[in-house]
Amino acid sequence: MREPTAEALLEYLRNLFEKEFEIPQERVIPAARLIEDLELDSLDAVVVALRVEEETGLELDEDEFKALDTVASLVALVQRRLQGPAGVAS
Repeated sequence: MREPTAEALLEYLRNLFEKEFEIPQERVIPAARLIEDLELDSLDAVVVALRVEEETGLELDEDEFKALDTVASLVALVQRRLQGPAGVAS
């Protein structure tokens, strides 16, 4: 996956959240908060990080990933990392 659009990433996350956590796709919107709205816990966050890494080939920085609060912030992080040198988090 190289430099996908925000919409393509959002669609990927909708499918991922539905498959892994049985969260209806219509709930996975940019403004949705990962913990409060989608009810993800720390283990769920690890699963999301692993799936995104598998799909994109990125290595996500754990601290930066922990700071994410919304679906939009996750999309922005992935886009930023895909545009970075060699797709590796610094």
